[in-house]
Amino acid sequence: MKRSVYILIILLFGFDSISAKPQSAADSKVVTPINFNQNQNTDQDFLPQLYRKPIAEELKLVAPNQADLQKYAHFLKESKTGLTKLINDAGCSENSKIIVASAECLKYKFPGAGSSYSFRIDNYRLPRLADLTFTNDSFQATGNHLHGILVNIGDVPLENIALNTRGLKFLLEFKPSTDFKTAKQVDRILSDGVVFDGFIYRRALYAKENTTFALRSIAYRGKSYRAVQGVTYNELDFDKRRDVIVVFRIIRTHPDGSVTILWKKLSDKKAPKLAREKKR
Repeated sequence: MKRSVYILIILLFGFDSISAKPQSAADSKVVTPINFNQNQNTDQDFLPQLYRKPIAEELKLVAPNQADLQKYAHFLKESKTGLTKLINDAGCSENSKIIVASAECLKYKFPGAGSSYSFRIDNYRLPRLADLTFTNDSFQATGNHLHGILVNIGDVPLENIALNTRGLKFLLEFKPSTDFKTAKQVDRILSDGVVFDGFIYRRALYAKENTTFALRSIAYRGKSYRAVQGVTYNELDFDKRRDVIVVFRIIRTHPDGSVTILWKKLSDKKAPKLAREKKR
């Protein structure tokens, strides 16, 4: 594992796309949102593939070790906790259909390819709908229209962490803007990271063992239009948009470069709605 290097940005990922407008009714169809908790069928074949959950056979490929499940069984009895294996992204995670014919991509065929996870729905997702992505030996907040703020709070056991734990104050007090223009300005200000009370808060951090990380993920409600195969729709309708604070740490590094993280959700509330930029 590379040494810990704090080179991270806080970013409202995909902000430029919020001003994109759908095609005219004559040029495209508008899709009714799918219930993201189910693998429903629609007349658009690509939609279930984009937003489906992995099936049981696929989850077996990313299942944590039984030894780890037994070791942390007591902790996992608590509510809002989990043990999740994250595959080190090999360039497969953005593919909604398998295009890269590498053995790694063919192995993990579900959305996100095992490298991107949403604590909001407690399952794997595409990077742009995830809270956390593991890639290049680093943790990154990759979600679309999302404020992702990561901090390394040191070697603190998860069971000892609460919202008043040192290092979490900035996450708690951060006030997201609901104005598009202001949010972009804040993004630029924070792009180099923020130092507060001896901690650095950024969008991505190199993964490090014996270390606890905290993440605040603010998945804004609003509009993010996509057009695929002649269908235009708001992708955020296919997601559960929430504002969460999660703490996690690596409990196992695997020979293939993947990691297993133990995590606990400390806060989960309604996310603010980001107003669309008005055109003059």
